[in-house]
Amino acid sequence: MSGCATERGGVTEYLDAKTAVTIRETSAPIVYAHEVPEIAANVRDYLSLGAVEVNNMGLRRHYLVLVSWSTIDRRAGSAQVPRPERVELVVGGHRKELTPVGHEARPLGIGDPPFRPPSGYVAESWYSVTPADLRALAATPPAEIVLQQDGDSVSYVTWRSAAAELEAFVRDIPDAAPAATRR
Repeated sequence: MSGCATERGGVTEYLDAKTAVTIRETSAPIVYAHEVPEIAANVRDYLSLGAVEVNNMGLRRHYLVLVSWSTIDRRAGSAQVPRPERVELVVGGHRKELTPVGHEARPLGIGDPPFRPPSGYVAESWYSVTPADLRALAATPPAEIVLQQDGDSVSYVTWRSAAAELEAFVRDIPDAAPAATRR
């Protein structure tokens, strides 16, 4: 099935062999970092933010996936890497709070979760978004993501941009897609 995968201009599209739906995703995520100097020098926790479209016979659903990972294994220590839950983004000058619809790709129709790092993976959260949300995000990618968890806020700032990939992803979202409004 890998022969069915294509990458054009920052977007990867493929027929998912496990779920038989078409998946379209940004070819690279925006990566945000949070310095953790209390652990050691040059230690960071990261969040990878990518856009994904699940197209099941014309019914299109759009998601943001936020993957949490770190440069240090802290399983034995007391300090835990924050897991992505509720997040706040500033998109188009407006603060937007997102609550996850799930923590796994498979229930959403995706066989292999995207944007996982080669090492240091902690967790992921999936957020349902509209094409309008994605267009606003592509127009002004947030410079900061704030995780809200157990009453604490943890701020992550842009470490590596993938604005071009997000713009390419948004360009291919159909403007008038009647199937996108089906429930």
